[in-house]
Amino acid sequence: MQDGITYDIFRDDPDGSPLWVEAVEGLEHAMNRMEELASSDPSDYYLYCAQAGRIIRRLKARSVRTSDQPGEAPQKKAG
Repeated sequence: MQDGITYDIFRDDPDGSPLWVEAVEGLEHAMNRMEELASSDPSDYYLYCAQAGRIIRRLKARSVRTSDQPGEAPQKKAG
């Protein structure tokens, strides 16, 4: 369901400055779109609502560690 509000999606550029990506109507659609973008470009993303005048959601990039990959258990060091 859309709420009639347009949300702006931003991501951090390599210098850490905000970079506008796109505007999406409806909170649920905007959150889904931000997660979609993050899955293909793992940057920090922000969902901004101009009507509220604030960031309403942050999606931090995750660094993938060996133990985070499916099918692999964390390995312990001997000793």
